[in-house]
Amino acid sequence: MKGLPAAIGAAVAGGGLVIGLAIIGGAGGAASGTVEGSSDAVTVAFQLAEQTGQCATIGPLPGLSASQASNAETIVSVSDTLSHESAQAAQIALMTSITESHLTNIDGGEGGAYGLFQQTPPAWGTVAQIMDPTYAATQFVTRLLQIPDWASIPPWVAAQDVQRSGAGEPNSPQNPLSGVDGGNYKVNWAQAGAVLALVRHKATTTGCGAGPGGGEPGPPSRHGLPVGYKIPAGATPQAAAAIDYAISKLGDAYVWGAAGPSSFDCSGLTMMAWAAGGVRLDHYTVDQMNEGQRVSAAQIVPGDLVLIPGSDPPGPGLPGHVGIYLGDSLVLSAVDPQYGVIVQSWATFTGGGLDAIVDPLNPTQ
Repeated sequence: MKGLPAAIGAAVAGGGLVIGLAIIGGAGGAASGTVEGSSDAVTVAFQLAEQTGQCATIGPLPGLSASQASNAETIVSVSDTLSHESAQAAQIALMTSITESHLTNIDGGEGGAYGLFQQTPPAWGTVAQIMDPTYAATQFVTRLLQIPDWASIPPWVAAQDVQRSGAGEPNSPQNPLSGVDGGNYKVNWAQAGAVLALVRHKATTTGCGAGPGGGEPGPPSRHGLPVGYKIPAGATPQAAAAIDYAISKLGDAYVWGAAGPSSFDCSGLTMMAWAAGGVRLDHYTVDQMNEGQRVSAAQIVPGDLVLIPGSDPPGPGLPGHVGIYLGDSLVLSAVDPQYGVIVQSWATFTGGGLDAIVDPLNPTQ
């Protein structure tokens, strides 16, 4: 069995934060940790990955076994799809699975519970269904989102409201934080944030399949935009306005969930760019894939959205990253925390696959 790298705890301590990240062990042991400073766990893990040059890719993530990594990615993927990429929902789901099973798909646990979330049949489904990680995660997140105030109450209370865990009762002798509703989950909140960060930080840095590598067509001083670039003459006025806005943001920081004015994630940037062109898009890659007319690569025109699997896949066949086509085989996007908003060549941007090309000016609805 493997746990989170000891370096994470060292990096956190070195940064003046107190986040005890214990290892995620196999079934049968209690995962534990402290929660002080846990709101910064994602930032800390990103910083660690950048400092050490780690690249969290599909498959084993640093400090997790292959099966734990796969299960973590499934949980985040399902949560992102159902919650429109709510980091809160994904971290709650990870926290719950870390507590219940250490991200291990347990075939029969205490009290006849099964799977990643230790769900019991028939209330949660059949044994075969519960042992399917995608099904189990879908059941948990669906019930979480049905709690009216799930996003505003303490995350561990939301988890307890879904799970109704005996160990999570405030006065249970099994509760490691006596008197705290969902205390058994709370001790793993920071761990869940670190795992979420590792899942998010994958496949978009150099050497991981989608970073610039040799694919920045222009000089670094122009963030990859070739010298002499001009918006193609055939671009519509709306597309030209979207491209002009996007180019004005070159060099800005990548921040997950941000939509300006000086930091963006990928869908936040395309949303704001097309807002400048008078077209409303949702702040979510999967929605943007369906908010215009899909076209072939032979039909692509400046301003079209280019959607690829990217670093944050919501599910099989669904895009995790989006950029805006500039013409001349160039794509602009908010890549990741290391590179921010840059221009890449078409070959580099789509090197990991192409999910769809969408013309936002021709809505399908």
